Amino acid sequence: MGDGKEAEFSLKVMINKEKTKVLFAQVDSHFADFLLSFLTLPLGRIIKALNKHYGDDEAPTVGSLSSLYHSLVNLDSSHFWTEGAKQTLLNPRSSIEDEYKRLKLDIADFQPPKTLYCTEHTWLNRIQSVSVYYDSINRFHTCGCGHTRIGKEDKEKTGCKAASGDGVFTINTASFVISDDLHILPVEAGLLGIILNLGITGADKAEAINVTFGFSEIMSLLKASLISQTPLSDLILNKSRHANSVIVGFEPGASINHLEDDQNPDSKKMILKVVIQKSTGTLLYAQANDDFVEFLFSFLNIPLGGVEHLLAGKTCAKAINNLYLSIADLIDDKYFSTPGTKDRLMKPNVAHGCISDNHMLPLAEECLPDTYSGTTWFSAKFPNGKGSYLKGPRTYHVTDDLIVTPLCVVSVLSSLNKQKIAIYDDVKEVELQIGPKEGLSILKASLTSTSALSDALLNNIPIKQPKPELRV
Repeated sequence: MGDGKEAEFSLKVMINKEKTKVLFAQVDSHFADFLLSFLTLPLGRIIKALNKHYGDDEAPTVGSLSSLYHSLVNLDSSHFWTEGAKQTLLNPRSSIEDEYKRLKLDIADFQPPKTLYCTEHTWLNRIQSVSVYYDSINRFHTCGCGHTRIGKEDKEKTGCKAASGDGVFTINTASFVISDDLHILPVEAGLLGIILNLGITGADKAEAINVTFGFSEIMSLLKASLISQTPLSDLILNKSRHANSVIVGFEPGASINHLEDDQNPDSKKMILKVVIQKSTGTLLYAQANDDFVEFLFSFLNIPLGGVEHLLAGKTCAKAINNLYLSIADLIDDKYFSTPGTKDRLMKPNVAHGCISDNHMLPLAEECLPDTYSGTTWFSAKFPNGKGSYLKGPRTYHVTDDLIVTPLCVVSVLSSLNKQKIAIYDDVKEVELQIGPKEGLSILKASLTSTSALSDALLNNIPIKQPKPELRV
């Protein structure tokens, strides 16, 4: 559709008479497709897009995911099996990558797949292909075998034709109504159905305005949908709180009890050493092995809709919950462009070739055909036969907001001394077992909390006090 950053959407918006709240907006299928595409974006792709648009100083803080992503950026490549392994995490691919270019705007930094050949491979291996990792900052490609990519013997056949009359996710003839908190409903539901289903009040005294959304407004909507319960009012009526982030609030026990990993002896477990200040109960830091850190980094590969699926539509990002649940409850199957579109939005898979051995959550990879967009595209994501991104064994220092650095005992001791924490009397180390339920709780907390480890673990896992010493 041309240059995505020049395209615009026209919205018909109803606001209350005080001009303090958006009641709803009527949009076309192109805008609806774009809004639904939020659910297909991997978490790392969202953080990268927001950082690129706002700049590092102004980018919103999305829970602990922002600091996790910056930790990955700053972690030396020597910690990874290849530079390509790091780039895969920094630039996570979507399972519907080829469809982004059909959207009216491109916020996903779409990179069409190309046939790029490695100088270390024979012609036979060129046919079988290897993973291509693209560093959009330094503009080079890396082969799955670890060698920097070579010249561009490109065969760009990246077209993905839609069926006649179909949009990316919804049919082109449909119109939709979106509430302030991102419930979405077809216009065909009628005025009364819209008011009742979307919980709209004050519509009898509403005022209509026309609003134009361009690239900048769409980025603001993506930001607001993650950190606000009223994203349309925040954006259209400038009701934002001027803060870069709004922590919605963590709900410790909600929506993770469906993972009964404690009853499954085969469930993967990781050991995490948590250091706590006894007098305050504050989590000072965690000492983690490379498998746990790789598990944290793997969050960046999970699509936002995949997180919603894992958490049964009950993350702490309320507006995204509403968008997700609208697909199941408010939009009939006939409004989707293909029979499988609804399932792909509600259960988006991780892109092919991105799940490592250290990922414990019940995720599925997208199964790509032998030829992807006319280009041979197989995965050799983990070089040297290793099913992991990070080399090991190594030990890392992880803060409450998921800043990851190599463990340096000198630095840790200096930090505790500066905080005037009595190491011998006021610090204890607790060893925790992290299974799928605990891992999912950390993922949930990472979306909205800057104290992800405390919220996910200290509120859910009983910490046994050391037994008192027997004195004779």
